[in-house]
Amino acid sequence: MLTVKQKFSHLGFAITLYMVVANLLSLIAAAIIEVGYVISYMVNYMAVVGYDTVPTDPAFYSQMLEGMTSGSSLLIFASSLPGYFVAVPLTLWFLNATKYRDVPLKGLSFSTPYEKTQKRNLSVAEFITFFLIAVFFGAAGSLVSAALSAIYSTLTGKDMNNLLNTMLSDMPIGTVLILTVILAPIFEEILYRYGVVGYCRRYGEWNAIIVSAVIFGLVHTNLFQFFYAFLLGGLFAYVYIQTRQIKYTIAMHMLFNFLGAGVPLMLSPDGAMNTAVIIYYLCFYSLAVIGLVLLIIYIKSGKLKKPTGNSPIPGYFCKDTFINTGMIVLFVLCLILTVYMQFFAPNSMM
Repeated sequence: MLTVKQKFSHLGFAITLYMVVANLLSLIAAAIIEVGYVISYMVNYMAVVGYDTVPTDPAFYSQMLEGMTSGSSLLIFASSLPGYFVAVPLTLWFLNATKYRDVPLKGLSFSTPYEKTQKRNLSVAEFITFFLIAVFFGAAGSLVSAALSAIYSTLTGKDMNNLLNTMLSDMPIGTVLILTVILAPIFEEILYRYGVVGYCRRYGEWNAIIVSAVIFGLVHTNLFQFFYAFLLGGLFAYVYIQTRQIKYTIAMHMLFNFLGAGVPLMLSPDGAMNTAVIIYYLCFYSLAVIGLVLLIIYIKSGKLKKPTGNSPIPGYFCKDTFINTGMIVLFVLCLILTVYMQFFAPNSMM
């Protein structure tokens, strides 16, 4: 069996690969769309006005592209889909390289036939309980982010914008629903729960939960999303380990994104505060309080999973899972992207 450092260094490099490939594909796709738009404009212009009058000032096309790219569904889809349909499968293939498999598995499979027999279904009550806990985690993480933003603004006098809200308010509602409510939950659960948790759970299930939560928070490269992404990533990993079925985490993820992003946008497309939004937040935080109560009850009832004692990492986690070359490279990359996205690209988000 591989050492803990070897195992998790490979995991760090795999997610780094995903970040690099997904971002490169996004940039390439966006560039192709923009170049195509400019060429189409020039051809149409020449057909109507004539060749001699075609604008040649780069600033003209730069300004034109800024107007074209703001909220463009075509550009958004072109930038996002290659990461989902190319980078995710490539990362899973790299992650499941023969040298780093704990057991002889083929292709993109991370579960043995025996592990597949351990699947169990959630009752409706259990599903609702975990979802309401997810709402509490989302609310708690958002409040932490808002508090840090307020502290930053007080100390520097600068407003730290929530990049997620800025991006969503510029997107058509249909695009938001397709990307954030349908596609993102499916592919993120495949990569971070099925892939990441499946890759490292035999080294300790609680360690797998914590590692996947940290990675899920980091890869969002957005201070506002890190805290609730970390909490939600841990909860979804816990549910996945408990059930061995990704359908539950995908469903919870979809519901959470719809409740957290889709509903507010439908109530206020421009992001402005109105009566409907105020009522929404009152309901959201009421559900969060219920989720907190249910979490306390769940823990006090003794249902919380105990650490596995017969694995390479018998406790909750091991420092070697984070202090290794691959994970350090991933942390540095995510930090650089987070700083860039927050301070140098205020109108965009990965």
